[in-house]
Amino acid sequence: MRRGRGREGLPRAEAGARASACPRAVLVAALSRRLARAVPVASLSRRLARPVLVASLALVVLAPLACRRESATSTSAPSSPSSPAASSAASAAPRPPSPRLTDPRWRLAAGDDPLERARLAEAEGATGLLAALEDGGDIALTALGALPYADDADLALAPLAERARAASGPSLTPLLEALLGIAGRPPRPREPLDPDGARAAAAALVELSGRRDLPAEQRALAISAARALAERGLVDPRDIPADLDPEGSDAGSAGAQAPRP
Repeated sequence: MRRGRGREGLPRAEAGARASACPRAVLVAALSRRLARAVPVASLSRRLARPVLVASLALVVLAPLACRRESATSTSAPSSPSSPAASSAASAAPRPPSPRLTDPRWRLAAGDDPLERARLAEAEGATGLLAALEDGGDIALTALGALPYADDADLALAPLAERARAASGPSLTPLLEALLGIAGRPPRPREPLDPDGARAAAAALVELSGRRDLPAEQRALAISAARALAERGLVDPRDIPADLDPEGSDAGSAGAQAPRP
């Protein structure tokens, strides 16, 4: 009894196995068998028989390797969420609006009323106002305006001075105004909250006051804040530039512009 044959003259069992095998491996195996039938080794000369056998064996051996490569490529997963492309896309996503924008206390303190600024400073403290600087925009300006009214405002001297050293352009002015407002406050009858931070802020203000690349208005703010801290003994007043002082002026009245909460 003759065995049934599938398409292209192959036995039916072999044709069924073909459907589940790697297409390239099946094709190579079929070509090898046809090559062996069409050109029997016995009918070839010795010079041609060996190359044909070597080529057939090479096709049979290399076919599974090619199949594995195709399978690995086709089943490769898309880029994971932790890939650089996904990370950059996530970092470029817009930040949600700050809840402080709709907070009544922040909205009232955004004006020029010192009482509203003092209320916000009492509610938030220096730590809360410093955290609000990350919001940027109007919220940051409101926080800077309220900081001199905070009871623990001295804790903000060092962080504000570091921001001022890194700032440039118009963004530097409100930082210097906040530093002057804190430095020029009347002394509190208590131990200093952060003496090391206050000294670091004084040194940064002396550095800023000597920067000739800054506008005169910004240098004047830095000089006044540095002199206010010099009155606390945090910096030598002789280290503070005096080139912006008008003739006959008293440099000791540096803190006169600071708010008096």
